[in-house]
Amino acid sequence: MATSEETAQNILDEYEDRTSVSRSAFLKAQDHMPGGDTRTMTSYWPYPVYFDKGQENTVRDLDGNWYTDFLANYGALVHGHNHPALIEAVHEQIEKGTAPGGPTFVQIEHARRMRERVPSLEKLRYCNSGTEATMWAIRTARAFTGRDLVIKIHGGYHGTHDWSQISAFVAAGGEFEQYDRDLDPVQVSPGVPESVLNSVLSIPYNDTATARRVLDDYADRIAAVIVEPVLGVGGGIPAEPDFMRTLRDRTAAMEALLVFDECATFRVGPWQLKHDVRPDLTTFSKIVGGGLPIGVFGGRSDVMKIFDPLSESEPVFHASAFGGNSLSLAAGIAALDNFGSDEIERLNELGSTLRAGLDRMAAREGIAGDAVGFGSISYFHFGSGRLDNAADTAARRANRATLRGLVHLELLNKGFLVGRHGIICLSTPTSNEAVSGLISAFGEVLRKLRPYIAHYHPDLLVEPSVRGESA
Repeated sequence: MATSEETAQNILDEYEDRTSVSRSAFLKAQDHMPGGDTRTMTSYWPYPVYFDKGQENTVRDLDGNWYTDFLANYGALVHGHNHPALIEAVHEQIEKGTAPGGPTFVQIEHARRMRERVPSLEKLRYCNSGTEATMWAIRTARAFTGRDLVIKIHGGYHGTHDWSQISAFVAAGGEFEQYDRDLDPVQVSPGVPESVLNSVLSIPYNDTATARRVLDDYADRIAAVIVEPVLGVGGGIPAEPDFMRTLRDRTAAMEALLVFDECATFRVGPWQLKHDVRPDLTTFSKIVGGGLPIGVFGGRSDVMKIFDPLSESEPVFHASAFGGNSLSLAAGIAALDNFGSDEIERLNELGSTLRAGLDRMAAREGIAGDAVGFGSISYFHFGSGRLDNAADTAARRANRATLRGLVHLELLNKGFLVGRHGIICLSTPTSNEAVSGLISAFGEVLRKLRPYIAHYHPDLLVEPSVRGESA
């Protein structure tokens, strides 16, 4: 049996042997882009795979290796790659024009579809990304209420604007004291001024008591509470309905706005409809653009009226050269028209099957860990114990970055693409067989890594369970 060091080195050697062209591309890319890429999330050690083609639920790298795609561009490609309806829509629209510089009928058609799916979306506006959508939702809330304070969640990720970059990633703690000294310290992303801490407070996810106390203490200052129905980068942890209802009741009582960030969770069906908690504003991106850049924010008519130059003497100025561009909206219409309740239900069931299968494999191999998530979005976390918030996720991940990296590389070696930080997303071309294949491959990866785990993470070893014997 290979030693722990040999096991890790074998995985790395196989990865480098399979991806020599990607390595060459990485070295060339470093001449032009710091880190050889333009997204932090897609960079990883020793270098990332470089892709050149996607087809349905598969992608091909520069070396000619094909991977079953369980990443779907971090959830943005709910139809996978090269869906015929999306290709046709984009081809037809590009011949008419991509962004004519004025309103178009395609805006009306896309907006109508969004409003039909989300009743709280009484009026909406377009931008270019989820980052812009959440930024505009916060600005909208401040303009409407005349207040400045925003409440967000530890580990809640709402893009990369300053107001969201307070403990935006998984972390057990931080070094910056909050305005409210009774709250845990937070992280502030480099480049974000500390002055932002005067207008943003970060609270733990699913902590109803803390939420109630903070909202009551700052009732006259709070413009908005922004929250993900499923904590995304923070580990795929679903919100407790009672927590969300508390946020709804308290913000309504103090006339602050509740903002749901459904940029990622819209693919599982609007959380607000499943649990009957109606926010004042909601943000969307990812799947509603059909694989092209898009952002949407909207909600109550009286709130969104502040943008209307025909009814407001001093409307909020909203500029966006490519906001609501025809190409993204045409692709988005095709994506929405081919993603109804049947597709959502099927993917959500496949997600449940996947999580149960990953749990079985961990149990079979005698390694502590479990899969969490909701619908077609999943994560696997090593360790044991409750997962209620980002601090719990951070505790599970502490000192295990190399282990998680080896799992990622070995899954790539076996032809399966998942997120480096653990996210697994399904798309409509995903088959039952593909899910079974990933489950089996995951079990093989854990078995191969058991010597490494035994040496570096003996606390993860548990008695193998007979529950894991069935595939």
